[in-house]
Amino acid sequence: MRFLNALVAKEIGVLQVVEKNANQVPEYAILSHTWEDDEIKFEDIECGRVKYVSAEAIDETSPSQAKSLSKLRGACIQAANDGFEYIWVDSCCIDKRNSAELSEAINSMFAWYRDAAVCYAFLLNAPNELSRAWQKAQFAENRWFQRGFTLQELLAPRHVIFFSDKWVPVGEKRLQCDFIATITGIDADILRGDRLLTSASVARRMSWAAKRQTTRPEDSAYCLMGIFSVNMPMLYGEGAEKAFIRLQEEIMKQSDDQSLFAWTAPNCTPNAIHGLLASSPSFFLHSSSIMPHQDWEPRAPYAVTNRGLRIDLHLNACGGGMYVAALDCPVPPDHEDSSFVGIYLSKLSDTDEQYVRVRIGQLARIYRRGELKTVYVRQKPTAQSSEGAYPRHIIHLQRGPPPNPDRYVYYRLIAMVYPAGLGLATPPPLKQIPDPGRNWVPASWPLTILMDRKPRQLSAALIFERNDGNRLLVMIGTLSGFDIAFDAHDLKSEIGLYELPFSNIQARYEPSKATRFKCICHKVSISATPVIRSSFKYYMVDIDIEATQNSLDEEGQQGICFWGR
Repeated sequence: MRFLNALVAKEIGVLQVVEKNANQVPEYAILSHTWEDDEIKFEDIECGRVKYVSAEAIDETSPSQAKSLSKLRGACIQAANDGFEYIWVDSCCIDKRNSAELSEAINSMFAWYRDAAVCYAFLLNAPNELSRAWQKAQFAENRWFQRGFTLQELLAPRHVIFFSDKWVPVGEKRLQCDFIATITGIDADILRGDRLLTSASVARRMSWAAKRQTTRPEDSAYCLMGIFSVNMPMLYGEGAEKAFIRLQEEIMKQSDDQSLFAWTAPNCTPNAIHGLLASSPSFFLHSSSIMPHQDWEPRAPYAVTNRGLRIDLHLNACGGGMYVAALDCPVPPDHEDSSFVGIYLSKLSDTDEQYVRVRIGQLARIYRRGELKTVYVRQKPTAQSSEGAYPRHIIHLQRGPPPNPDRYVYYRLIAMVYPAGLGLATPPPLKQIPDPGRNWVPASWPLTILMDRKPRQLSAALIFERNDGNRLLVMIGTLSGFDIAFDAHDLKSEIGLYELPFSNIQARYEPSKATRFKCICHKVSISATPVIRSSFKYYMVDIDIEATQNSLDEEGQQGICFWGR
């Protein structure tokens, strides 16, 4: 651990860094401040570029570094006057060029501030006293109360003294704890040291950081590690959200406080979906009054899996695949009516217990909890892709030409041919009320047919008959194996339906991705909309047929029928 030698800085005007082993750390002061442009860093002192012998010498440095040098000089003089030989300053005592050292320092920083004999909080542009209302307002609006790292620098030390930028003492934490509590939202008795930091719920501690900002995005998570007594490696470049999720995962390893999940997303869209873990401390802005029940009931530990966060929750069904999950947290502000804070979940799959959080802009209130279930909540839910292979691909006959005798020209489905076994043991049709498929498919015939996923494989052949006797054959199958394709042809009316074995139809199947076919007697439009349900991929097939003025007899039966004798 490195320190600035406060006595040397005071007496001879030289900033000198010394290093102490862990078992040789002396009693020391520590500085809390907000970084400005061109701060004096460890490498500046190491290379001997920073010296001063008087305040006048400071004025001769560059304007930006003059502020930093004045701050460091004042901190060293204050420490020396208070009887401390050493003072720790983050900007000078960490070699930020060394990523391993930086990671160790940030992981240790809460402990370093906690172990300091005194912390000097240097507030740039703060008033020199707090006797008047405008001075208190100016103090409360100071940038020091808006930065991420200064939160732990306020909480960790036992003794904090606030100074203006003239190094005039403004007040002490333990004497101004009620005023500071109104600024920060932190409990006054925690600031005073009468109550442990860990007595505040996870959500409450998160709420203290909800409005604070950091220069580097990832630091919005890293600056909170000490407040939750966790450690994790620094991965600058991972982004703020990933860093904050990692922080919450570390918290879950040590705490079963479910107030961690009692957040609301600001400015979210109505259809937004999310995991159980918040993306940012700002999500806890309105969660300061959330607290957990203590030892409510035994639960299995949380686990992060490849299917999402595994957790036991009481679920109340709301209908339409939506549930309200009760958290082990009483409802604020009275916490006395035996109700529970709830969050909304939507089920992702019909075949397992995968869920996603919905209605993320609000929390629910639950008076009677539902069944306790083990669920998996995905942190990064994404819509299932309709591309590629699924365990089963299903043809679902949805819309077709209704057999309407009142029309001048109409069609009716008179036969359906498919390989043996493909029409059996298929999943039921997707529920649709009313079901459009039953307008044209006889009630005893299947609406769904299992697709054979071999390349250029026919799965179903539909035979339609026009009211004048002309027939149409519509074929549905695959092109490459995982996609749907079609074919359509005129069919001689004199051919018996039982004279068309599936193997003969398969031999004539010329699959195409086209959706429009023009035959002699008919114009056909076919579409297939993929719909994913659990592990099944349904192709919702719509068929529209338009009659032409021709017939095979009028055209002289020009070999269009491939199955004529």
